[in-house]
Amino acid sequence: MRMLSFTRNGATTALQFLAIVLLAQIGMATKTPEPPKLSFLYTAYVECEPNLMSTIAGPHGIRKSIPIVGGNFSGPHLSGKILNVGADWGLTDPRTNVFSADTRYNLRTDDGADIFIQTSGPKAPDGHLHLRLVFETASPKYYWLNNVVAIGILTSGLPSTGNLSLLRIDAWNFASDWNATQFVNSTAAV
Repeated sequence: MRMLSFTRNGATTALQFLAIVLLAQIGMATKTPEPPKLSFLYTAYVECEPNLMSTIAGPHGIRKSIPIVGGNFSGPHLSGKILNVGADWGLTDPRTNVFSADTRYNLRTDDGADIFIQTSGPKAPDGHLHLRLVFETASPKYYWLNNVVAIGILTSGLPSTGNLSLLRIDAWNFASDWNATQFVNSTAAV
């Protein structure tokens, strides 16, 4: 095996490079990065009717169809009502008995903007559901929601009335996410 020969400057440069690589690896192995900061989006109280589907396992698990029929949400930058349009089509894995939500429903803000929301996520060991939230809106005021990475924690077992169950969803997004939108031309905001 032939050894590479370095000039004095080349050897010094190579050793410096190796030292930097090793120090970086040692530093990465011993220091955990800081977790991201979150900004509170809202708390939602979601009204749901009972499951419409049978509890027979299908090819992907035990499918539920839980109508989302109303509710409200309130936070520092948006608040309003949950429309009677949507459902949770979640699945229960028959091998683990873990339920994973798969919702689609609509929000209407107090100032009249419509926001489509899609959530998904599994039930956690503590009984809460950990959700990923995706928003879609054409409203210029809330357009920033289209570009956030949002998470939520769903709590069930709240007091219910009649055949409606009440769920609470607390939602956050990364603090470094968008909180406003700059449109590239004036026609985009129409």
